[in-house]
Amino acid sequence: MTKIPVAICFLGSPASGKGTMASKIQEHLGYPSVSPGNIFKSIRDQKTETAELVRESVKDGGLCPTWLTNKIVLEESQRLIESGAKYITLDGFPRTLDQLDFLLENYDIKYFLHSATHYMTMRKLVTNRRSCKDCKAVFSCLNPQAPCSKNCNILDSSTWETRWDDTPEFFAKRYQVFKKETEPVILAVKDRSNYIKLDLIKDEDSLKILIDLLK
Repeated sequence: MTKIPVAICFLGSPASGKGTMASKIQEHLGYPSVSPGNIFKSIRDQKTETAELVRESVKDGGLCPTWLTNKIVLEESQRLIESGAKYITLDGFPRTLDQLDFLLENYDIKYFLHSATHYMTMRKLVTNRRSCKDCKAVFSCLNPQAPCSKNCNILDSSTWETRWDDTPEFFAKRYQVFKKETEPVILAVKDRSNYIKLDLIKDEDSLKILIDLLK
């Protein structure tokens, strides 16, 4: 019998800290993260019809089709639960009201965690984001001190990569999609007893608060 995934949903705009906190929760508590964005990135350069559909959907900052997003998120969630995960975290899902309906039908939601911070703070984070060409560690070019798993010389800017969509123009497009498609999701759940709003970027105690909450 297929188990119903028990999930913690991270909601918020692009660059609001959802992915970072989902990674921290996995590191500290062992709850694995399901990120449709990361899954789509992993298949984006493949030579398949699905990859072509993904490329076409996101090229102007848009979202992938709901049916495809729902399918891959649920399949990965069920795989992790069947493998023994107590909870999973959903990073950036649901992003539309249709996805929210799907979520409520197929998941047991422990918390909706809404990460909210100032637009210019997020824009600055995005435009200064870099990654190591070798180990793919992500860091800020303003403070390149992120750990590199291969002991790379992260202070050498020649080893840095900039993600293709980390530009002010593309971030503005993604933010407008968020306002149109995802903000209604947040409005739909904000009166629920399991909804919590945090500033995951500016609140220095947010990680401790979340870990204590989710233990």
